[in-house]
Amino acid sequence: MDINVAKKIFANVRGTSFAGIDALTIEPRLKRDEIAQPGVVTKQLTGATVMIFAQEDHTAFSVQVKRRMEKEGLDPDSWESGPLLYGEWIDDTMFIVHTKKGATEPTYYLRVHFVNSGKVEHFLDGKPIAKADIVNTSAPKSKGGQGGQADQIHVRNYKLDSITAIRIDGTEYKF
Repeated sequence: MDINVAKKIFANVRGTSFAGIDALTIEPRLKRDEIAQPGVVTKQLTGATVMIFAQEDHTAFSVQVKRRMEKEGLDPDSWESGPLLYGEWIDDTMFIVHTKKGATEPTYYLRVHFVNSGKVEHFLDGKPIAKADIVNTSAPKSKGGQGGQADQIHVRNYKLDSITAIRIDGTEYKF
């Protein structure tokens, strides 16, 4: 999906909105995993429900974390959100732009907060495969952070090119 198309789809979002999203992503793997199990592993996400935020100061994530910390009896003032891990916000939108080292063209991302993950399927060279059968020796991602709260917010940045469908305001857009 082109950034200009994405901006038109989300033009009416002020503050917070809910949307449905489908995506097809390539799973990152270590070289040794690709040698042990050759092929491209993809993940198909269908029917996820996400929250999307468009605001001046991009504080929705911080507000959500602190609200949940308070609900769990934790001190919300003990936690501060860090900067984006890569890229920059595009104006007051939910989009991030990043130009990777050595790349000539930027990559555009949509920032979402997951409400419901929908259905997830994995494929090896286009054929279904159980997640447990995928050779992947990379270290699991840390579950820490967000002030130690149990009910963590799942934030993802989706490359616009990996999004296959969006449902918002009663309209479905397929790519």
